[in-house]
Amino acid sequence: MKYEYAKAPCPSELSVTEGLGEAEKDHLTLAKDVPCQEACPAKTDVPAYIQALAQGDPERAYRINLEDNVFPGVLGRVCTRPCEDACRHNWTNIQGPVHICHLKRAGADHSPTPQALPAWYGPTGKKIAVIGGGPAGLTAARELSRYGHQISLFEREDHLGGMMVDGIPRFRLPLDKVEREIQLISGKLDVKLGANVDQARLQNLLETYDAVLLATGTMKSKDLGLPAGSGLWNGLDFMKAYNSGDITSLSGDVVVIGGGFTAVDCARACARAAQRLIGSGNRVTLAYRRTEQAMAADLEEREEILLEKIDIRTLATPVKILTDDKNQVTGIVFQRNLIQEDPAGGKPGIAPLPGSEFTLPCRYLIVAIGQDSDTAFLPVGVQPDRQTTQPKLFCAGDFLTGSSDVIHAVAEGKAVADAMDQFLMGQVRKRYHVAVSLIRNRVQTGRTRDHDLQRPPAMPLATLSERVQEGTEVEKGHTGQDILAHATRCYLCNHKFEIDQDKCIHCDWCIEAAPRACIKRVSRIFRDDQGVPTGYTEAVSAKETTFIFIDSNECIRCGKCLRACPTGAISMKKMTRTPCLTSGGTL
Repeated sequence: MKYEYAKAPCPSELSVTEGLGEAEKDHLTLAKDVPCQEACPAKTDVPAYIQALAQGDPERAYRINLEDNVFPGVLGRVCTRPCEDACRHNWTNIQGPVHICHLKRAGADHSPTPQALPAWYGPTGKKIAVIGGGPAGLTAARELSRYGHQISLFEREDHLGGMMVDGIPRFRLPLDKVEREIQLISGKLDVKLGANVDQARLQNLLETYDAVLLATGTMKSKDLGLPAGSGLWNGLDFMKAYNSGDITSLSGDVVVIGGGFTAVDCARACARAAQRLIGSGNRVTLAYRRTEQAMAADLEEREEILLEKIDIRTLATPVKILTDDKNQVTGIVFQRNLIQEDPAGGKPGIAPLPGSEFTLPCRYLIVAIGQDSDTAFLPVGVQPDRQTTQPKLFCAGDFLTGSSDVIHAVAEGKAVADAMDQFLMGQVRKRYHVAVSLIRNRVQTGRTRDHDLQRPPAMPLATLSERVQEGTEVEKGHTGQDILAHATRCYLCNHKFEIDQDKCIHCDWCIEAAPRACIKRVSRIFRDDQGVPTGYTEAVSAKETTFIFIDSNECIRCGKCLRACPTGAISMKKMTRTPCLTSGGTL
């Protein structure tokens, strides 16, 4: 043709306009555009459940979470919130991230009693033994049951839940919230409580079952390596006794050593048992060898620690436990530390400061410096798919990774269930694709620029006098308009706006309509090996412009550009991470 010329490739970031995206760049685009979901170990569909809340449907929000992260009511209270660290609000305004975790709780708190999720496949005839009834074991058991396998769950305690029941205090996680979600899983399992599995019994299970999963967590507490006496607790035992009601009062000063989740929970539990909350003379001190910023507790929880009159002593390493003539703990000697920066940029080290010893008197000493797995009977060697050198034996959760948190345990349980099903059935029966929906006959998501300016309401908290009452939950949860105010802040990052360059006439109407600098004239777009844009060079004139490009990192999903475009060049799509089953499976 006379006017034929080479065109610049259209910078579409998805392989399909509509349908199932199976290319690697579809998954990469979803991960880039929806950073909260990518950061979640369980890959929770965050924008979908928040949009359900914004539309006044907490039951749908709960179902989405139940599918993805298994324990929404639990994680809505105790999740470590990696999604919030990744939220795009962190770099687009000063109001902080969307309170994703609190919204997860809102969906759980305002939903009726849910139904257990249906199975994906019919019975396979395969029998699996799961050892450990904590979050990883329960998650794996649920997923394996949905695959159609027959599951026997062995738990050495007289209840299920693991650390969710024994290790997290009721003022953070009420027992009924845990039991509600455990019951959705346990009803379809053969549960054997009080079942301690030793090496001989493990061997018997391997001979009896088609596969066995070890998910017993980290139940061996680390100690200080110092001579001690009466009045010394390890953190796990203390929390279990406190949660079971065996510890209701403490008469004397308490020192808790550690900076992790268990140490913080122990200190806050002691503040209640010692009546420190209402000004008792009994002192509760949390001592940690690093700085306060290195503690597991986030800023909000550190503020609660101080509000509850708990002293925090940092940069202190215990060197000696003091006892009286009856071998009763009377105090502990610490040595101060200095922070030593790592020249390579790694985690800073600590070094003792000579001559800096000091003593804290105490009646009780709680050591919460971490836990280990009991791997005495585990075959040597674990493969990337969590299979051991004994092919029928798998392991997952804290037992494999070391002490972690509930959301990572859930992710572990889901991953090992997929690996075990593949091992048993000889094929991958569930894969994930990116479902792309082209949204027609609608030109807005419901968001406006004003939603970015909303100040998120603070979480309502129990007063100190209320917290003294046993079982009082500190965070009361959001209701009504507060839920709406939080939910409508979400950018709905699963919506993608793109420009068809063949239809675009470079009129600039979309640029003028955009409420922020999210649409650019660009001369060049840089891509990775999969074709996903990684950057661009802005054009300084119309003559240099190759594309009009929508920067998804800056887009607030308001749809004003789509409504302004005179040629219909701009499209709005919705991306969803979607499971697809092999023949015979039903979602």
